[in-house]
Amino acid sequence: MKTGKEWPAALRNRWFLYNAAGAGFLLVGLAAFSALHDRMLLMISGLLSLCTFLRCFSFYRMVQAEAYEVVEGVCIELGHPGLRKRRKVRLLQEDGNEYAVLLDKRTPLRIGNRYRIYFRCKDNGGQDIDLVPCLAAEDLFLGLEDMGEYHAAADSKNNKRCM
Repeated sequence: MKTGKEWPAALRNRWFLYNAAGAGFLLVGLAAFSALHDRMLLMISGLLSLCTFLRCFSFYRMVQAEAYEVVEGVCIELGHPGLRKRRKVRLLQEDGNEYAVLLDKRTPLRIGNRYRIYFRCKDNGGQDIDLVPCLAAEDLFLGLEDMGEYHAAADSKNNKRCM
């Protein structure tokens, strides 16, 4: 069983943000109740923070069970989003496979950088879970890690040392 410190940084940050949002909703409700004696706002903020903490618990269980997929590769193409909310990003993995991923157009990406992208596993009716050539749905996206610029010479040196 992994502790929170052993989680990938992108997933750990997202989990902390969920917790902070839930605590913030509750604190705002308590402050409004103490200042204005508004029970309705207290109930709404309490309900909102409860839903946020339930989502945080669900996220925690998902990461503990390692029910997420990781796509790691070098960004080789950024599509133009135009009026759409998402843009197509092509990643080249070390084994030569290419994956096209649809990400939010505001996600800061650069061609030539290495990225590790985390997606929630999609249940395929009991079949093996595998990456599809184009991953889309926004609710499947969990996080993004920028691993810096890709240098082919540095990678070839690392591979020679390991052999």
